[in-house]
Amino acid sequence: MSESPPSTPPKQRLKFIDLARSIAILLMLEGHFVGLTLSEASRDTAHPVYMVWNFIRGFTAPLFFTVAGMIFVFLLTGEKEAAFLKSQRVRKGLRRALELFFWGYILQINVANIPTYLQGNLESWIFAFHVLQCIGVGLITLILISGLRKAVGKFRLEAWYVAALVICMAVYSYLKGLPEAAYVPAGWHDLFQNAIRGPRSVFPIAPWLGFAFLGGAMGAYLRSIEHRPITWKSCLWFFYIALGLQLIFLITIALPLPSAASSGIQWFTQRACQVAIFLGILRLVEIRWGIGVEWLLRVGRETFAIYIVHVIVLYGGIFGIGLNDWFSKSLNPWQAALGAALFLSVFTAHGQLLNLWKTRKRVHK
Repeated sequence: MSESPPSTPPKQRLKFIDLARSIAILLMLEGHFVGLTLSEASRDTAHPVYMVWNFIRGFTAPLFFTVAGMIFVFLLTGEKEAAFLKSQRVRKGLRRALELFFWGYILQINVANIPTYLQGNLESWIFAFHVLQCIGVGLITLILISGLRKAVGKFRLEAWYVAALVICMAVYSYLKGLPEAAYVPAGWHDLFQNAIRGPRSVFPIAPWLGFAFLGGAMGAYLRSIEHRPITWKSCLWFFYIALGLQLIFLITIALPLPSAASSGIQWFTQRACQVAIFLGILRLVEIRWGIGVEWLLRVGRETFAIYIVHVIVLYGGIFGIGLNDWFSKSLNPWQAALGAALFLSVFTAHGQLLNLWKTRKRVHK
């Protein structure tokens, strides 16, 4: 009797990343709604509930950027045989980056002010560098680093992304040490300054691309181990990363570094450590119990559309009329919590319908 061929270990599942992306977008929706509507009198920084909410709010963006980098690089590195410039994933990534730039700046205009714009009177907020623009730069940078690594052919891709992370944090530490009104590059237009350090740098590339590079390194490593058996030990590397980040945090406390540099590194390492632990826990949950909340995973697959619509509805992007015109800092905690629950429910339903519509459209092609 002939021997049966050895079984191939199952490929890595990505449900835990989809779940992380879903959680990140829902936390963002909740944080933005409560942050906009909660009255000043209710913002008691010593209250435990407010402290927890404020911590979660600060955790959301690092999680979002890390997961975006992780899932993009995991998919990018999946096309083993395709030439780099002919890779469908590279082309899709560049198209998505252009879409991010387009919508990032479109959301910052007000159509009612177009006559004023045509006269040359442009509002400074139009040139703000926000989350969509930053992710767009992140996608392009992740692609360029991957292409450079292929051209050079040395070192693992993870090492290249870690090197980019170190450079990003060095730049961030330098920028934090500058005077408050020192914009970089000096004398450049706000459109370019805001990407680095300008009057409207909401999500500048340093430090935020650091989280995308961290996610990129994680995604590259996930791809490299996709054929290994899936056990609870296969997720321990998340916790090793967290341990390493915590060690760096402790080193910066011990070393006599400038306060601006040390505070920047400490902030990043703490947030990145929290993200790594969170992702490790989700991976453990997937391995031990599985992730069967398909309705929640569908929300994570529509983060781009959900983000655009929530900016229009909440902040009045493009049309200049949003919930901020009626509810800005006017609700007590119970009202804000109820409103946030309703806000999340609407966008969860929106994500379901949009995902189902796309699925049906693909089936009927």
